[in-house]
Amino acid sequence: MSKSQLPDVLIPVNKTTMSNVDIYTSILEPVNKSQKRIIFNLRKQGILHSGSRINFTIHPEDAVASAAGDCFLSCSAGIGSVVDTAILRIGTRELSRVEKFGTYYAMKRSVHTASQQTNIDMVLDGAVSVVSCSPNTDGKYAIDTGAAVYANKTTGITPNKYKLTKSQDECATFSLALSDLFPMMKGMMLPLAFLQNSVSVELLLKQQTAGQTGKTILYSSAPTTTATTYGLNNINMLIDYLEYDESTMNNIRNQVEGDGLPMNYPDISLTTTQLISSGQPGNNLTKTEQDVREVGTAGLRVNNIMVVDKNTSNNPLTGEYRSDAMIHPVKFNWRVNDRIIYPKKLENTSLMRSEMEQILEFPMSCPSVQYSLDVQNNFYTSPNGAQNVVMDANVNFMAQSNTNLAGIYFLTGLNLRKGPGGQGTEVINKNVLLERETTYSRNDFSNRTLDFYVEHERSMVIKGGVVMTSA
Repeated sequence: MSKSQLPDVLIPVNKTTMSNVDIYTSILEPVNKSQKRIIFNLRKQGILHSGSRINFTIHPEDAVASAAGDCFLSCSAGIGSVVDTAILRIGTRELSRVEKFGTYYAMKRSVHTASQQTNIDMVLDGAVSVVSCSPNTDGKYAIDTGAAVYANKTTGITPNKYKLTKSQDECATFSLALSDLFPMMKGMMLPLAFLQNSVSVELLLKQQTAGQTGKTILYSSAPTTTATTYGLNNINMLIDYLEYDESTMNNIRNQVEGDGLPMNYPDISLTTTQLISSGQPGNNLTKTEQDVREVGTAGLRVNNIMVVDKNTSNNPLTGEYRSDAMIHPVKFNWRVNDRIIYPKKLENTSLMRSEMEQILEFPMSCPSVQYSLDVQNNFYTSPNGAQNVVMDANVNFMAQSNTNLAGIYFLTGLNLRKGPGGQGTEVINKNVLLERETTYSRNDFSNRTLDFYVEHERSMVIKGGVVMTSA
């Protein structure tokens, strides 16, 4: 069943007309909570609103860093960095799972407009992420003056209300929506009242121990310990149950108890691989490596594949949550069902960005220097690159150079939908192959990790209250 065939009340969109609806809002406490995992069990009541939100607090263990205001969330992922894996279940049946959620959330967030990131996202997830014209140098970029607090033209900090503290009583609270955690919830809402088993939300939490940084939070100066903890007493879900008029609810009940209520929805699977560099090239020299990687897709109907490409360096502003552009653009092609996608390897970064915007279904809201490093390089001068730094190196955010925000949204991918919003492509027997040419240079030669987020179609049927799902 397509979205358009679902009962209107199960589609989370703004409606021009409304039938009578009661909204029951409650604060739901976890049934299980620890520093590594939290679980919520939802009541079998009404229809679950996909905008229901889970609140978190996270705290540095170092009291000195806390008092100095040195602790802040990733500029790309915000509080999304605390969730390692998000799982949605009905009874024991798993409906959806998103692994490496923090990176997925940061990359999907790249299409949000500057206004949305400043006035909505930052308030909810704490990520100071908007880049615009530098307050210090014309023609260069830095964190936007409307997002950060600038003491002068070269020194920006996170607004105090988004800084992190050791205290679990007087602290900033951040939140994620169910529709952030699970892509399926963007297009449908679950009729909890007509399910035989309870719905549960399980979150596996990211751990940052002493000596680690960038997994959950970051620091403007080195603390005594970088370890963090979660405020377990502050974690809860603000949940809305929708109950419509009797006629509307009976129509859904009759369908569930009759032929069944079918639903198609997107889910995410993850394949991770590494590219091993042969070492640093000499001055003004490059090394090119050819790699072929399989993406776990066999037997799935695939909508798209999003590739996140990270080097081994530590980024003091985004932490782990980024996709690093290379000085020399990569070249790649795909094989799907033994069909080569492009006549020759794609190497134009503008075309790569255009393909990603089709996948994300919205233009990416970041300057070109955050997508690729093309504008920063002059290979006629030297293949070492990085001669024309566009992020303003003289402007710091939380005592870290803004140059760390260059090239952090280099997403590549493959759109396999048959037309805008159409069906995906069925991958038969053989996994999709990525054929990639990587050019390493003197200033860019580290090993790389590739995460392939595969959005594929799944289906489920609710019949007599029992849920049956596809693989």
